[in-house]
Amino acid sequence: MIMMTQNNEEVLHLVIPAQAEYLSLVRLVVAAVAKEAGFTDESVADIKVALSEASTNVVRHAYHDDARKKEVIEITCYELRDSMVLEVIDHGCGMPLPPPPSEGLGFGIMGSLMDNVDVETGKTGTTVLLEKSLSITRRD
Repeated sequence: MIMMTQNNEEVLHLVIPAQAEYLSLVRLVVAAVAKEAGFTDESVADIKVALSEASTNVVRHAYHDDARKKEVIEITCYELRDSMVLEVIDHGCGMPLPPPPSEGLGFGIMGSLMDNVDVETGKTGTTVLLEKSLSITRRD
């Protein structure tokens, strides 16, 4: 489990409509933050793919049961001493854990690309925390 504390530095907080056309913009912004934090091009690509998987899950699954809820994705990026954590939050209907085999491929992808993945879900939404550590050789 990834623990968020008050000592983590929030470097980005986005609230966007839960619509696919906004996801490419979010990937670009988060990639720029990751690059500035010192991540390699390969690690930035991993972060972008994992973020895409988590965000696409929100677009596809989070809000279909209750149209009265404000359909947004909240994405917060935190810098820790030697890693970055992305928090992807929706306020939708929640999801079954583990997800059905036909729907669970994205979590496998996220897990293979990130160092830690944590999912919490319930009736008020789902939070996905994605953590990626900086490589040993950080560019200056």
